[in-house]
Amino acid sequence: MEIDDIPQDDSKIFQGQKKVIYATRNGKFEAGTTTGWQAEEFATEQAVDELNQLTEQALQAVKNGEKSVIYYLMYKNRYDLQTLAQATGFWQWQIKRHFRPEVFAKLSEKKLAKYREAFGGLEI
Repeated sequence: MEIDDIPQDDSKIFQGQKKVIYATRNGKFEAGTTTGWQAEEFATEQAVDELNQLTEQALQAVKNGEKSVIYYLMYKNRYDLQTLAQATGFWQWQIKRHFRPEVFAKLSEKKLAKYREAFGGLEI
């Protein structure tokens, strides 16, 4: 894309901010800015809606005693299993075990501290 063709659709997801993207000018890449474009806004809104649904389903699973609070906080903080594993240093299979309320109840303070750190200091 040429730098002069970068869309400037004033996307509401940018909340008045600009985003740096790379485009070409005279055949060379150069940084440019955009206020967003409609296709990106649509895709982002769909993704956020899906995350909100998953978060609500996770909250219901916690309230029903089917999952531990870690499951809900993972979605609430916009993690998936892989990124939560990276943030905590736990294996994905360990996190899946920690989703079980009976396993979560027995977690050590050290393990809970890793989750607290990943979730921005939230009390668990």
